[in-house]
Amino acid sequence: MNTKNICALNSQAAFNQQVANHDFMVVLFTASWCDPCQVFTPVFAEVAAQTPSVLFATADVDVATDLAANFQVTQVPALMVIRERVVIDMMHGAMHAHELQHHLHMWQALDMAAINAHFAQRVSAS
Repeated sequence: MNTKNICALNSQAAFNQQVANHDFMVVLFTASWCDPCQVFTPVFAEVAAQTPSVLFATADVDVATDLAANFQVTQVPALMVIRERVVIDMMHGAMHAHELQHHLHMWQALDMAAINAHFAQRVSAS
């Protein structure tokens, strides 16, 4: 499995640093004891290898315990998608490569200007 283009996150601090440096990030929460995770990890790596414009990262819930707790990850595998420092999606369960690619296209197509405007409006209203 080619994992050179996948960043391993071992803490909330490591996550924060990557989010600050990348506008588009897909994080796979996983665990060594999770059979569906072991099946999905090569699929995740395959899609990551085909999508160099997006940072793909993994976080083992037994290592990055603070990160998993912060995002209330109680089920693995779980995917969290961040664009421009906003969590735009959280999904649970393994999927086929074509399904992950389909979701990736949807996430890429999101109008982040509209999403950021929405949050800016909510902040100014409070």
